[in-house]
Amino acid sequence: MPLYPVNLKITNRLCVVIGGGVVAARKVGSLLFCGARVRVISPEVVDDIRQLAQAGKIELRLRNYAQGDLQGVFLAIAATDRPDVQRQIADEAAGLSVLLNSADAPAVCDFQVPSKLRRGELLITISTGGASPALSKQIREKLEVEFGPEYGVVVTLLARLRELVVQGCEDTESHAKVFYDVLGLDIVESVRKAEWANLQRALAEILPADVDASEIIRECVAVADQRDV
Repeated sequence: MPLYPVNLKITNRLCVVIGGGVVAARKVGSLLFCGARVRVISPEVVDDIRQLAQAGKIELRLRNYAQGDLQGVFLAIAATDRPDVQRQIADEAAGLSVLLNSADAPAVCDFQVPSKLRRGELLITISTGGASPALSKQIREKLEVEFGPEYGVVVTLLARLRELVVQGCEDTESHAKVFYDVLGLDIVESVRKAEWANLQRALAEILPADVDASEIIRECVAVADQRDV
């Protein structure tokens, strides 16, 4: 069955990870990165999870899973090493319409977590529908070479440009031409080589008169410095 691709907003939503091992820790990290409120339920946990709990970044319940643990939960990840518990979690999730990902049972999952590449706000995902995680990983590794950290800065630049251009003009056709012309510049290469002065001059020739190209470049330089681009 083909999967419907979607980017899920989980900021401030309660997400529960049941399990305390290495796989669970990796899932917790991804959920926190996306702004979720994370609760972990497991009688034993690895150090990474314990440290997050001690820092107040997650809620930790050091006990076994129990019926009712998914009440009020938006998303659940079953990452235990016990098939019977995994089935119980799946049954409760189905009954409560909680989105479920089960580490060992793709058939009961409501969603799969694809292999991913992040560059700032740029997110590239690769999925084989669970058929070959190894192939997904191989493709991701190739994309990591092609799409370096400079792409995160480029997305930041384009987002700021869009904000400034759109707020100054309601003519959508004019917007489209500006963005088309901007994308005609070799922005990626300019960011990669830190050719900020050249990029500023090129943008100034394209952007509306009320948009300050130097301000945009200063913001991008700051982002690039933070990310060691």
